[in-house]
Amino acid sequence: MKLVKKLGIATASAVIGITGVSTFSTAQAVQLFDFQYSFPSYEADGTGISASGTLTTTDLDPIKNNYTITGITGTRKAQGITETIIGLLSPGTYGINDNLLNANTSLLTQNGFSYLVSGSGEDGNGNVNVFYSSFNEGYSELSSDVDYGSFTVVPRSVPEPYTVSGSFLALGFGWWMKRKQALASQKKPYKNIWRY
Repeated sequence: MKLVKKLGIATASAVIGITGVSTFSTAQAVQLFDFQYSFPSYEADGTGISASGTLTTTDLDPIKNNYTITGITGTRKAQGITETIIGLLSPGTYGINDNLLNANTSLLTQNGFSYLVSGSGEDGNGNVNVFYSSFNEGYSELSSDVDYGSFTVVPRSVPEPYTVSGSFLALGFGWWMKRKQALASQKKPYKNIWRY
């Protein structure tokens, strides 16, 4: 009976491990980038616009040498007001955005990416577009209130699928050992400590 239990636990651990590898293999195609930008105001006494957060993208397209942005989180600060970034807008929705992140020097295209914020955004409806201008050689928003400024992205490391599945296997094995010890301690005979 004990052998059957051990085989069952070992089989379950193996299935969880294999499932973990196949499940997280698809997650390997997702890339995360922390972004930050700051654009000064055109007017000397005006306030600039800044934003920071995380871009979620597909894996690198080796032919086009870019990533497709599929999600965004973070905050945007304009005129002293902090707005929460709600989500990414579909390509072609605002500012003819294509939602591409290049792997080379100009990180964005001239169409850039667009997103929605909890506040007024650029157009009063919460829409924002960030792009790269090869003419002005800089990054900016469509807003006419700001000039060109800095835009940076830093890749965030995603755990390897084998590391994640190995962790699950280790946790499963640890749980099994703890359960085995608990069962063994319950089966110990009662010792009579009284001596006459």
